[in-house]
Amino acid sequence: MKKSYSIRLKRRKNNTWKIVLIAAVAAAVIFALVYFLFFSGRGRKEEKPLDVISIIDIDSTAVTAETTDISERQNEARIRSNSINYPYAFENEIIYSSRRNGKGGFKRLIIYTIDKASEKEYTVSVKYNNINGLVMNSDYIAFLDSSETGGGRICVVDRSTGEQKSVKDYAYAMPKLVLVGNKLVFMQQAGTSTDRLYIYDMDTGESVCAKVFEGTVGLNGGVSADGNSIMYSVLYYEDDVLKSHITEIDLSTGTETSYDWERYAYAPQKNSGRIVFLSSASGVPDDLYISENGETPYLLESDVTNMQVGEGFVAYTKDDVIYAYVFQTGRRYKLSKDISKGLLQMVNGNIVLWYDVTSYLDVDAIKYMDFRWE
Repeated sequence: MKKSYSIRLKRRKNNTWKIVLIAAVAAAVIFALVYFLFFSGRGRKEEKPLDVISIIDIDSTAVTAETTDISERQNEARIRSNSINYPYAFENEIIYSSRRNGKGGFKRLIIYTIDKASEKEYTVSVKYNNINGLVMNSDYIAFLDSSETGGGRICVVDRSTGEQKSVKDYAYAMPKLVLVGNKLVFMQQAGTSTDRLYIYDMDTGESVCAKVFEGTVGLNGGVSADGNSIMYSVLYYEDDVLKSHITEIDLSTGTETSYDWERYAYAPQKNSGRIVFLSSASGVPDDLYISENGETPYLLESDVTNMQVGEGFVAYTKDDVIYAYVFQTGRRYKLSKDISKGLLQMVNGNIVLWYDVTSYLDVDAIKYMDFRWE
């Protein structure tokens, strides 16, 4: 190559070719320098491969299929009350608390029958000002009788006899009540640095403290249950970074399984072998993650408002729209209509229930769907 250049230069000794040769040599030198600096790794800081935590924090979504709009199947509960507090759906009924004549605390307990579009007040004893945290099955109703100044008590009502029992008083934050068959599961803050996990048998009236948490740990999002196990998240700090580990307790054996993906995890829930939780790098947890059988979680959706796991799916609110993502098929469905704004309230089995928050007037509106998919 150099010889051919030399011959050509001898034959054509003019300034143009000299300039071309100089430019070519300069370009070659620059290319070699760039290659040395950026491709040999000696002239720059060596990049580390992405670790697991970096991978699951990538701002992408696992939902790649188009969203199927089934919002025409939504229903509205024709509830006459203007104020609807803590609605909870079970089979053909929706239970909620309401104010009397629109004034005072939420002391009225109402059961709305879906197929008849009728409602009836259910008599309970209220010691404090508000009925909150409602859950229900065919045998029992459980709720929080809460004081506006803090504290209250956990109550259970036998639906067959109307007998009401006070399960436990609480002095701090409102516990989150979860039903596992006829057992009531909840976390209770027992002090500034003590939390207790209770399992209350509503048939026998026996209560068991399954676990005590001491120290500076913080329970994150209450407890959840899938019928076979209960699950919760505990916060901890590592090098000033807030992280969580998720614990699952098998109700039949008492065996504990721990999951720690070295990240912040809020309100974990499990169904169909999937663990679903909310997380964020900072601020409010609004990124929705799924772990398949305890494996490394992947990001399902960013910027969600809240979520609840149902039978084989997770429902969530995003941009005032209610969606449902089916685990087995990987398909996403739109449940609420474009002309309204929704806020997910609860999921029980296949029933998804949400508030219509299109108008923030004094009248509450409830929409729901018996979510089925192909």
